[in-house]
Amino acid sequence: MGVPAAVAPSVRLPPIRQIHEQPIEVLANEVEYLHRIYNPPVRGARRVDRKAFKDVLPPGAHVDENTLLLETLRTDEFERAYAVRWLTALVSRASLPLPSSPEEPSDDGEDKVDALVRAATSLIAICAGTTAARTLTRRYAFYAPSLRTDVEVSLTDVPISTDSEHYPSVGTQTWGSACVLAEMLVEEPDRFGLCPRGPEAEPEPEPEVRILELGAGTGLVSLAAAKLLSVRGARATVVASDYHPAVLGNLAQNIRANFPPGAGAGAGGLSLSAHALDWSTYQCHAAACPTLAGREPCGAAAPPFDRPFDVILGADIIYEPSHTMWIRDTVAALLPRTRIAHPVRSWAPQFHLVMPLRPTHASESRMVEEAFPSIVPGGARTELALCVLEKETIVCEAEDARGPEVEYVHYVIGWA
Repeated sequence: MGVPAAVAPSVRLPPIRQIHEQPIEVLANEVEYLHRIYNPPVRGARRVDRKAFKDVLPPGAHVDENTLLLETLRTDEFERAYAVRWLTALVSRASLPLPSSPEEPSDDGEDKVDALVRAATSLIAICAGTTAARTLTRRYAFYAPSLRTDVEVSLTDVPISTDSEHYPSVGTQTWGSACVLAEMLVEEPDRFGLCPRGPEAEPEPEPEVRILELGAGTGLVSLAAAKLLSVRGARATVVASDYHPAVLGNLAQNIRANFPPGAGAGAGGLSLSAHALDWSTYQCHAAACPTLAGREPCGAAAPPFDRPFDVILGADIIYEPSHTMWIRDTVAALLPRTRIAHPVRSWAPQFHLVMPLRPTHASESRMVEEAFPSIVPGGARTELALCVLEKETIVCEAEDARGPEVEYVHYVIGWA
C-alpha cells in the first residue's frame, strides 16, 4: 500500500460539527494521519542502503515531495492549531456514543473509543511543546523477515529530568541509536545470537537465550527483542537495565504497556523485566587490568545478574570518560568467555554497541577502541581479552528532508 498523500488537516479532517457522525474507524484513521504529521520518527533512525527486506515504493519524486509536504505542514502554525482544535473536539465528544459496526460487541466498541481518546490526547500533548519537554507516545514497526510480519512496539517518552542528585535522565527519551539497533536485530536476529527460524521449528527445542540491555532507557531495543522472541514462542530472558530512578520508572511502564500483566511476557517461556544496574560496581580495582581474564564472571551478584548473558546490547550509552571502563568491566563480568554449544545451534556470546558519530564527541569512539582493542588476525595472545571483532558505519537519513545524514558506528565485541 502506498504512502497517503500529504493533505492539510484543515482540508482533510471531517468538519468538527460532524465528528459525532463519523464511524470510530474513520476517526481512528484521521488520528493516525495526524500522528504521521506531528509525531514523526526519531531523527536519524532510517538507514540508507539497508537491505530490501520488504517491498517498498521505488525512489522517486513523489516520496520526496510527500516528505517535504509533511515537513511544511508540521511547521504550519495555523494547521497545527486547527489539528489541536479538532482533536480537542474529538475528545470532548467521545463521551457520546459513536457509530460502530452493528455486529461489533459493545465492549470492543468501548475499548476502541478509549484507545482513540488516548491517541488524541497524546497528540494534543505533542503539539503543545518540544519533544524533550513533553510526554509523548510513539509507535514503531520493524519488519521481521524471519516471521514475515512487523514487530510493533509502543513507547512513551517523558520529559528529561535535570534534578541535582543525578545526571540528567536522558534515558527517558528515545534516541536514534536505539531505533537503529532495534531494527537491525529484528531484521537479522541470527547476527545477534537469536535463532532466525520461524515458528515452524525442528523437533529439537531451542536453547534458552539470556539477553541484557545496558542503559535501556525507554526500552525500545529490549522490547523489540522480546516482541520478536514472543512471536516465535522462544525461551528467553530479557533484562532491560538502567540506573536513573526516573528512567527505570518509565521503562517499567513501557514494559507493562507492551506486555500487560496477565497477557504477559511470560508466554512461551519468555521473561522480560526492568532492573537497576550500576556499572561502577563491576569496575576493576587492580592497578593494571588490560584483559580482566582472571575475574570470576558474575560472582555473588543478585538475580538476574548472578548468571552470565549470551547477548549484551547497548545503544548510545557512553557520555562520560568513566562510562567506557565501567561498561568494559560490566561486560567482562557478565559475558561468557566460551562458545555456547547446543544441538540446534551454537554461537559466541557478544556485546553489540551502537553509538552516533558526533563531530563534537570524537573522543567517545576513541575511548571505546582503547578499551576494546581490535582483534589482530593471526595474532597470538596468552590470555583472552575483550576485543572489537567487527566494526561498521551506518548512515541514516536525517528525517527532516534538508538536514545532513546521521552516522552511527556498530561495534561487535567479544572475547578473543
